[in-house]
Amino acid sequence: MGASNCKETPRQRMIGMMYLFLTAMLAINVSNEVLDAFTTIDNGLAKTISTFEEKTAVTYGEFKTAYEANENKVKESWEYAQNIRIQSDSLFNYIQMLKEKIVEKADGPEYDMKNIKSRDNIDIPGEVMIVGRHGKDLRQAISNYRDLVLNHVNENDERLRHAIQETLDTSKPEKSKKGDPNYSWESKLFNHTPLVGAVTLLSKMQSDIRNTESDIVNYLFNQIEAESFSFNKLKAEVYAPSSYIIKGNTYKAQVFLAAVDTTQYPKVEVDRRGILTDYDNDGRATYTAKADKVGPVKWGGILTYITPSGIEKELEFSSEYIVAEPNVVVSPTKMNVFYVGVDNPVSVSAPGFSSDRIRASISNRNGRLVKRSDDEYIAKPEVVGRTAKVLVEANFDGEWRPLRTVDFRVKPIPDPVAKIADKNGGKIKKNLLLAQSGVDAVMDNFDFDLEFKITGFTVSTIQKGFTVDEASRSDTFTPEQMRLLRNLRRNNKVYIEDIRAVGPDGVTRNLPAIVFRIE
Repeated sequence: MGASNCKETPRQRMIGMMYLFLTAMLAINVSNEVLDAFTTIDNGLAKTISTFEEKTAVTYGEFKTAYEANENKVKESWEYAQNIRIQSDSLFNYIQMLKEKIVEKADGPEYDMKNIKSRDNIDIPGEVMIVGRHGKDLRQAISNYRDLVLNHVNENDERLRHAIQETLDTSKPEKSKKGDPNYSWESKLFNHTPLVGAVTLLSKMQSDIRNTESDIVNYLFNQIEAESFSFNKLKAEVYAPSSYIIKGNTYKAQVFLAAVDTTQYPKVEVDRRGILTDYDNDGRATYTAKADKVGPVKWGGILTYITPSGIEKELEFSSEYIVAEPNVVVSPTKMNVFYVGVDNPVSVSAPGFSSDRIRASISNRNGRLVKRSDDEYIAKPEVVGRTAKVLVEANFDGEWRPLRTVDFRVKPIPDPVAKIADKNGGKIKKNLLLAQSGVDAVMDNFDFDLEFKITGFTVSTIQKGFTVDEASRSDTFTPEQMRLLRNLRRNNKVYIEDIRAVGPDGVTRNLPAIVFRIE
């Protein structure tokens, strides 16, 4: 070669070009010994693949036996394994298709995978895998398969996860030194690679797929028992949804065998209360709460336990109980009476049930019950002499069931007593009588606060041997009646008769007469 400051001769330029050509030829020339070695490796990989398939087939058989013996326990892992089998076969067959596509393109339609003619061809693998973009598709398929497999391996199983990631690595090759080309995964493997070498690389990928399939299926099968708990104590347990049973209903309870591991207790954390510390000998935590508020109380929390493989898992739980006031019911069965025309207050309660789980009604259509507060009702009966049947129902798990029916006699409102100056007869001073404005209707010894209105009455007295009457059409004395009262003398009698009154039921009552003697 000439110096840098001297012009090269044509001979020198020709020698330089030949040197470059021979160097390139030496770099790409592959001896028959190397090609034979690739063939030997490929044959060995085929035997390895066959061994993995036989081994995995045995595991699948054991898996199926376990699934048939205990479907509930094995179902989830069995379905995972079946999906792994499908995806493994799909990727394996896809790689096999690529191998045959490369050989067919080089040897023609009459190609023979066991006797490849164009073993040293370095163009076809790149043409199919790089130019034809099958290498990129293969890289993505392997990546998807790797993610699928890793999704079934616990984060704590670092060794297996690392092995799978290394075996199915599709990351971009790192540069060995600055200035190296940016090779892709597929370019590094298939660019200027002899055809038999490309086939052998693809066979290795198939072997890696079968190896990974074998590992993950064994892992899933072993996890069935790995997550099975070991218990050292058996107990007979009884669970009843409710210990409060109404007469006529059915008591239900579940009796079952409970297994307990007394070597480790779960951690129980209750909302707003923190972690429970009171455990019995069987590992059951005790929750206590002061019942300081009437009504339903909901509570719950999280139970944390450790699986046999050392994984901490959580289970949420919730429950509910009812806080009620101390309740004593005393029923005067001979005095159950409703009065027509007034609001009859009724208190309805049932021990063991909150007010929102109790309802009452009149079942035989003689009136109605109107709820006023939590346990207070107003009864409005309609037909006198006909029994009103009050039905009390309670809510059991969303279903209303009858608790009891109580009969009430329905009566009219009793008559009031007509009075003047709070007297209904007897002696009265004349001045006191004249000071009154009229006649009042008073309910004596009756618990309801009722108002009767006098609608008319007659004042009668004897004057000069004759009976004199004066009528009023209201509850007040008329001027004529006041004149009669002023003419009364000592020991004279005065009669208040034909007294009529109307109450809240709208019925007109005829009240007994009042007789006074003037003192």
